[in-house]
Amino acid sequence: MPEKKLKVYCETSFWSYLNGHPTPLQHVAVKQAATLQWWQEIAPKCEVYISQHVNVEAKDGDPIRSQMREKSLEGMNRLDGLIPEVRQLAKTLLDVQAVPEKEVTDAAHIATASVYGMDVLLTWNCTHMANPVTLPKTAATIGKAGFNCPVIITPVDFLARREEFGT
Repeated sequence: MPEKKLKVYCETSFWSYLNGHPTPLQHVAVKQAATLQWWQEIAPKCEVYISQHVNVEAKDGDPIRSQMREKSLEGMNRLDGLIPEVRQLAKTLLDVQAVPEKEVTDAAHIATASVYGMDVLLTWNCTHMANPVTLPKTAATIGKAGFNCPVIITPVDFLARREEFGT
């Protein structure tokens, strides 16, 4: 029986670090290296997904890096982040302030990953997504809506716990 692959939704910040400018800033370079390592070592063992929210955000910023992000998104499995269930869950996350009301797209990423049953939401957004203070409220809200909250984690934390994920 074939082994079940981990379903991973990669939010836009993942793609930004994967395609970022080389930098002398140590904290950014560490994130870029971990993102590249995850992409090379872990992604081939997973089913990687994005949504149109990633596509839209990937077009922002530096035109050269934007083209690089768009190129890296080609051929990715795509989820429809505009279906009613996703919209309703995103609205609920905003209404209960699990995600700040101005962070509509962040709520949409979390809702998309949850509604489609992703195992993991991979992100560098530690303010509104991979935030240990807000995650309990996020997970409880998702559970009350009848969905399972994916593990919301950064690439570096994923790599540190890779055995737990079976990768």
